[in-house]
Amino acid sequence: METVTSKLEALGYTVHGRQLPAIGNPNPPKDLSEDIAAVRSMVEEAIGDGNDVVVIPHSWGGVVAGSALVGLGKKEREAEGKKGGVTKAGYMAAFIVPEGVSLMDSLPGVLDWWDIDGPHVRATDPNIFYNDLSESEQKHWQSQLQTHALATFYAKSTGAGWRNIPTDYLVCEDDLAIPAAAQEGMVKAVKEAGADIEITRIKAGHSPFLSKPDETVAWIQKVAGD
Repeated sequence: METVTSKLEALGYTVHGRQLPAIGNPNPPKDLSEDIAAVRSMVEEAIGDGNDVVVIPHSWGGVVAGSALVGLGKKEREAEGKKGGVTKAGYMAAFIVPEGVSLMDSLPGVLDWWDIDGPHVRATDPNIFYNDLSESEQKHWQSQLQTHALATFYAKSTGAGWRNIPTDYLVCEDDLAIPAAAQEGMVKAVKEAGADIEITRIKAGHSPFLSKPDETVAWIQKVAGD
């Protein structure tokens, strides 16, 4: 997401991001606890002494963020006498699920574009994530993909931060990894469960931060209230 993060920094935003333990790890985690702790620590660092923070999870990261953000919403923190907190989350073509749900619970089963090697899984078809990029760009970004800890696809979420944090969802209409209908179905389900959530749509595949960086930045600015 370097193109997007550099544009945000040029606009005056402070950006925090990191590679999660489930990615490219020769000793991959067996559940979500390490990833949840990593995201929670990063968000707490961003809040610091009282900053307002927006969180932008993408894809599988939505499962992690939902658990990691519990208790970090600004209103929740204010009720505890603390300053700052997460004012809004922006789910970018991301899984948004209730407590006790895994990524696999949202899928029909193992997908034919997964290459499973022991505890690792890797995406094999560059068109799935990058269908709105040129063939050469697809090959480049596919070459940058790392393995993912397969166990984290089966691990259940432990929380649903969206219950207390206002949320915007960026539906990627041309997404081949999480079809738009599936994205909208998740939004409908959490809205019926009480989420304060809005939908924004973009004509892009699963990686709008690559194919539509300016529109992605504009959406993040909207999420931030700017």
